[in-house]
Order: sequence, then structure tokens, then C-alpha cells
Amino acid sequence: MFSLETFLIIVVTSLAVLIYTMGGFGGGSIFLAILIFSGLTPSQAAIGSLLFNIFSTGASFTKWRTYLEKRFLLLLIGSVPLAFFGGVASFTISEDLLKLIMGLIIAGSGILTLFSRRPIASLKVNFIHIILIGGLIGFLAGLTGIGGGVYLAPILLLGGISEPKTTAATTTFFIFSNSLAGLLARIPKLVIVIQQNYLISILVPVVVAMSFIGGHIGSKRLSQEDVKKVIGAILIFIGLFLIFY
Repeated sequence: MFSLETFLIIVVTSLAVLIYTMGGFGGGSIFLAILIFSGLTPSQAAIGSLLFNIFSTGASFTKWRTYLEKRFLLLLIGSVPLAFFGGVASFTISEDLLKLIMGLIIAGSGILTLFSRRPIASLKVNFIHIILIGGLIGFLAGLTGIGGGVYLAPILLLGGISEPKTTAATTTFFIFSNSLAGLLARIPKLVIVIQQNYLISILVPVVVAMSFIGGHIGSKRLSQEDVKKVIGAILIFIGLFLIFY
């Protein structure tokens, strides 16, 4: 059961989780690709990806939580209901077109985040604006089937709304909450997916362990500028992944 292929998957997963959680992300796109490669269908892999997101962001949030501003909890008020409508709307749009558009947007925002010395705007937001931002991101997440963190991070950073570490903490909490909500509706299917793929049981403790380390490095060891660069690099990778995968 434990083959060279399994060992390589564990190594790749460990490195991916370490890097992603250093920037406040969960690594859902990497998990999705790994599970599809291991033999799961895309719909089954998406369920496993949600599970991994919960473990990775849940573990890393224990390190990032001190940087979370309570006002950003309001993002969930807008994101949860709009994610449903985004999911409904997704049936009317070509999946390939969506992947291309969102890949270009995410990669472009990653480039701006990585290389810009300052935010491209200086937005002042109140609680209504935060709820509306949450709704927009929730709709995009439902529309594309991708966790909202990749949309939230560039908005907060490029809009000058929060510092990089606060952005990472907010993104971590946002991904955890939305992934948990998405998985609760799929518990019966999750049981089947776990039974069909032994890799999930093997990778969960790996994900948790590396998330603690990644969250610690990002929140305690890296500077604000370093975290911004990590976020930018991750966004570029995810954008390119969507375009070419």
C-alpha cells in the first residue's frame, strides 16, 4: 500500500501545505490535483479538498489568529448566502471560460501584489462594505468552485484595507469557515470518498503537522513584506494552475 508514489505524494503535499499556510492559504488547488491524480473523480476530489482545507487552515489559524481583526468576521455574512447563488449561476457558464478568466485575474492580482511597493488604492471600509465584499467573494467562489481566499487576499492588500499579516489571518479564517460550511452538506459523500481512497487518511496528519509549521513561520518569523511576497507568489501559481490545468 505504501509505495514510492505514495511517498512522493506525501513530500509534495508537505511542501505545498508549508508554503500555502505561510501566506494564509489552505492549499485546496494542490489537494484537488493530488486527489485526482490518485484516482478520484473531480467531484470526489473536491470533497477531499474541502476536508484538507479545513485541517490546513484550522491548524494554521492557531498561529495566525492574533492578527485577525474582528470586523472582518462580517465577511461571512455576505459570503455564505451569495456562494449559493454563485453555484446556481455556474451552470449557465462554460467551465473552461470561467477557469481562463479567473486564472488571468488571480495571476494578474498576484503579480501586482508581489511587485507593488504600496497598495494601488487606499480604501476606507465600514461594516457594510465588508459585508458587500464578502458577498462578492462568496458569489465568485460559488461561481468558480474555488475557495474565496484567492479573491479576498488581493482585495484586502491592493485596496490598502489591511496589512499582509492581517490579510493572511483573515484569509485563513475565511477559507476555514467556508470550507466547513461546504463540507457539512456533503458528509455522506465524504464517508464514501474516505473509504475509496486510503491517501486521505494518510495525508490528514501530514497536512495538520505542516500547517502548524507553516502558520508559525508566516506569523512569527516572516516580516509583513515577506508575507506579502508569499501571498503574491501563491496567487500567481494558482492563477497559472487554473489557466493551464
